[in-house]
Amino acid sequence: MPDTLLQAHEKYGPVVRIGPNDLSFQSVDILNEVYKGGRKFPKSTFYSGFTTFHPNTFGMLDEDLHAKRRRQMAHSFSVASLSQMESIYDTHVNNLLDAIDAKEGQPFDLKDVFGYYSFDIIGELVFHTEFGTQKAQDPTQLPPINEHIFLGSMFGMLPSLLPYSMRIASYVPLPWLQNLLKSRKELKDRTTVCLERELSRQKISDKHSILTRLIRASDPETGEALPKVAVASEAFAFLVAGSHTTSGTMTLLFYHLLHNKEVAEKLTQEMNGCVPFPNGAGGSLPAYTGLEAQLPYATACIRENFRTTPVFTMPLPRVVADPNGAVINGFKVPTGTNVSMSNYVVHHDPSVWGADHDVFQPERWLDPSKPLSPNDLAPFGVGHRGCIGRNVAIMSIVKVLAAVWRRYDLTLEDPNEELIMESVGIGEKRGPLMVRARIRTE
Repeated sequence: MPDTLLQAHEKYGPVVRIGPNDLSFQSVDILNEVYKGGRKFPKSTFYSGFTTFHPNTFGMLDEDLHAKRRRQMAHSFSVASLSQMESIYDTHVNNLLDAIDAKEGQPFDLKDVFGYYSFDIIGELVFHTEFGTQKAQDPTQLPPINEHIFLGSMFGMLPSLLPYSMRIASYVPLPWLQNLLKSRKELKDRTTVCLERELSRQKISDKHSILTRLIRASDPETGEALPKVAVASEAFAFLVAGSHTTSGTMTLLFYHLLHNKEVAEKLTQEMNGCVPFPNGAGGSLPAYTGLEAQLPYATACIRENFRTTPVFTMPLPRVVADPNGAVINGFKVPTGTNVSMSNYVVHHDPSVWGADHDVFQPERWLDPSKPLSPNDLAPFGVGHRGCIGRNVAIMSIVKVLAAVWRRYDLTLEDPNEELIMESVGIGEKRGPLMVRARIRTE
């Protein structure tokens, strides 16, 4: 879908009708006009296709309930709160370094290694649980997240059939559909086990996880706590969104870095000058606070990766709720119309990013003569419905990039491999990213 949408915009212009009542926009103006437009543009019923326990902050349509839920959860996802749990990040980043060390220069799939790290870090940050996938190095232990997202996207793209389509799906004798439903149930069951364990443990332990903070959280305005079903629905969202999108993002980032020799050399020079050599085996890692400011070129690389190959690629439809309609990007749009953007399409608008928008070029973020704004990027969505867990992901990406790039000289097994993206609502690199790692001299 992302490529198809981009081709449609290249052919038909900045606004394209993609369904009977659906418009897709390419201009970055939609980010401010719609996604930061508050309750004038509520979410459409598309998001109901992702509901498993109960609508969570991603899928809920009730704006009042969403505002209350965000207030209850906001503190748990602040940088200050996550910094208190940075030792958890450091433990799992060191486990990642140990896993790469164990490859002893032999080829391995960096995509899988990042997948193990991302799932383990979410397990401990959110559920205070050691999933152990970095130790096992077994891809079958990674959760079937793509299947859940694909299923939700399919249900959501036919909103007029909801909720009946979700109710009758289990009776439809199609093996591929039953496999998707089985995968969603597996994720739900895993979440339930983790939640019950944490509910019993938090009564006797003073250790904190994001989940225990949600169990104990209250609305700062009303004092109301989250009901158990709400905690379960949010825990499910953490499991789904927190691991796979982060590992997919890191895989794409390293693909771009390893396929651009000049970029890699500049990044190495910056890392060598700013980041202490990580010794592995429990060695100390640089603190996250201030790290991005010390690494402007690395930050530019991360932004350029978000721009060229964002992983959250599904359109994010909103409904024009104003009885008088709305003017979006200069177009009069009637009340009740679904309007959306795919961040992949917005990130490849040549009027903003230039004719070379398909080129991975971090320098574009550092050119004072053509200043770009990170506010024109939307890898986590924008506005009051943007991803609440963005700080969790950014902290992982920055710390892993600094540690892995500083410690290893990575080389590709296939330097000529073409990047092919697969998208089921979220995108990822098709196939493995095979590399060899040699420990740098300090």
